[in-house]
Amino acid sequence: MSEFLEKANQVIGEEKVKQLRTEGYIAAQIKVRRQELGYSQQQLADKTGLQKSTIGRIEAGLNSPSLTTLLIILEELDMDITVRGRDTLLV
Repeated sequence: MSEFLEKANQVIGEEKVKQLRTEGYIAAQIKVRRQELGYSQQQLADKTGLQKSTIGRIEAGLNSPSLTTLLIILEELDMDITVRGRDTLLV
């Protein structure tokens, strides 16, 4: 584990670090898929009915989408995400 992650574990706790890593993974996968489809953030926002700023903040890891918002995005991008951890979430 990197020195940064070790310090983060000490400061905010291992569970919070795991949560942040999972959220970052999801955000990255959304951005990659959007780009694969050739959509701009504005185009994805228009297709989903969400604000462009919402898409941008999710992709930047600044906001964690609600499950409803996440499902709307995943549906439009025609993608599934598997998150593994203590429990497995299949979306």
